[in-house]
Order: sequence, then C-alpha cells, then structure tokens
Amino acid sequence: YFRYLMKADVESLYALLQQVRPLHRRVARSVAAHLEGTGLGTGARAVLSVLSCEGAMSVPQIGRTLFLPRQNVQKWVDELLARGLVERNANPAHRRSWLIALTVRGEELFAAIREREDGFAAALAGRLDAADVDTARRVLSACLDHFTAFEDDPDRPRPLA
Repeated sequence: YFRYLMKADVESLYALLQQVRPLHRRVARSVAAHLEGTGLGTGARAVLSVLSCEGAMSVPQIGRTLFLPRQNVQKWVDELLARGLVERNANPAHRRSWLIALTVRGEELFAAIREREDGFAAALAGRLDAADVDTARRVLSACLDHFTAFEDDPDRPRPLA
C-alpha cells in the first residue's frame, strides 16, 4: 500500500514538473505581448524588473539574480542605457564594476508595463483561491531547493546531456 502511494506521489510530481516548460513558454510569450509598443524585449524587461525590485546592482549581480550570463545582461543594460532607462553610478565595492540603477524614465516605463501585466494577471488571480496560490508557491520553492545542486554558474554553463 505504501509503495503504491509513493509511486502515485512521484507520478503526480512528475506530471507537475512536465508542466513547467509549457507554462514558462506561455508566460514568456504573454510578457512579450505586453511589451508591444515599448521597444523592449523580454531580456531588457527582466533587467528593469530586477532593478525595480532590488535597487541598484552591478551587471554580474543582475546576471546571478536572473541566472543568466553577464554578457547577455550587459547587452540589455547597454540597450537600456542608450534609451535613458537606466544609469551607471560609481560602485564603492568595486572600482571597475558600475552600479546600474533605474532612471525616472525607467521607473515610469516599468510601472506602465507592470500595470498592463497586472491587469492580465488579475483575470487569472480571480480564478484561483489564495490558499492554492500559496500552496503552489511552496511547491515551486521546494522544487527549486531540491534541484539547487544542478544549478551552474550562468557565466560558465555546463552543457546539458
């Protein structure tokens, strides 16, 4: 009986994990759709989001936060700098690594993007029970913790088999 329950639990977890990729793809496409007219891609939007939530950070810090190589992040930061959406400030902890911060224009644009996204997300939130959302967050957090050993350095990614 216990072995049957354990197998059922593993199968159920496996089925949940199989939904992560299609969910990620659909969410990414939704984010891209809500960027229409802004001239931004999803990568630059991710940088704005990190800076909005965390405050000024260096490019390597942003990369670690996003689990992406700093070279990708640098490309997006350069794009955002050229558009006046972020600025570089001296970094007291590291002479050669600037702190990147949102400008007022960057804050305003990101707030407008979030307003669009939040309106769309509200429709889904209205279909879900708050307790179910909390449970889902706990489950996803447990999965992230469990698979931490497989995370690698985003600047030196290991090839997947």
